[in-house]
Amino acid sequence: MTVDAVRDRTKTVTRRHVDTWATLNPGDRLTLIEKGMGLAKGERQVVLDEVTIANVDVISLYGGMTEEECAREGFPEMEPDDFVNFWLDSHLVPLFATQNEAMAYEVRRIEWVYDEA
Repeated sequence: MTVDAVRDRTKTVTRRHVDTWATLNPGDRLTLIEKGMGLAKGERQVVLDEVTIANVDVISLYGGMTEEECAREGFPEMEPDDFVNFWLDSHLVPLFATQNEAMAYEVRRIEWVYDEA
């Protein structure tokens, strides 16, 4: 969904389920790829870029969502509430029983810098 933002190096943040990427630390290096799952037989991963992790935090999905943060996620046209709803839907998070549960939903926020070419 954000391949173009990675290619033009404007995406510098991603949010993931809190129970994933638990061993990732600042200074770790990653290879960003176009598609990692669901490859057809014979298909290969397409490398987009190499990055170094700058910061990893566990935060509330709602916490810190600003227009600038939406842009860093690769969605400059989205409002914060729209991004949160999009993220919940695209990550198959079930509806919450209360607003307090929704506000407390934690994610792993991963920030990176692009390695020099």
